[in-house]
Amino acid sequence: MKVFYRLEVKGGEYLPSKGPVICVANHASLVDPIVVGCSLKRPVHFLAKEELFRIPVLSWIIRRLGAMPVKRGAGDRGALRSALKVLEEKKVLGLFPEGTRYRDNTLHPLRPGAAMLALETGACILPVLISGTHRMKLFSFPKIKVAIGPPFTLNVGGERKERIRAGTQEIYAHLAALSREDEGMPVARQGTA
Repeated sequence: MKVFYRLEVKGGEYLPSKGPVICVANHASLVDPIVVGCSLKRPVHFLAKEELFRIPVLSWIIRRLGAMPVKRGAGDRGALRSALKVLEEKKVLGLFPEGTRYRDNTLHPLRPGAAMLALETGACILPVLISGTHRMKLFSFPKIKVAIGPPFTLNVGGERKERIRAGTQEIYAHLAALSREDEGMPVARQGTA
């Protein structure tokens, strides 16, 4: 990453050295989990769409890297249990709460899973903004920058649904702030979850 993509990481010191952490990042490319993993000094365990686990060589690689399958578009209790186990073991869980890849270099509205996990476990949230991977094509090597913000915990009140909605908006606000610091990744407005 450092040689071909001139990977530049700012804010790496914000990663807590111990305890459960939910790393939330924007998502533009298949290499984003690798970029996040290379940017942090602790191993990161990701949820990945189950279709990737059907590709023999790729499945073997991503399992060795700590990835766990998730069924997209449905409430996957197995994936939820896997994510909770990572946090109970005081490890780092990596999530892309936009829910899918967007190659338009825009921060899109977030899904509520990260907020729900943070509220349920008390894990701190580490916001991460990746720029440059949206320009990746075969045999192209754009510069990749990673901006990491200070960790925070969700402290919102109300009914469960309202707490998750407010928590999702707070996570979005932290990512949007990193986007503004990164000189202008456009930000779509976070709607209600």
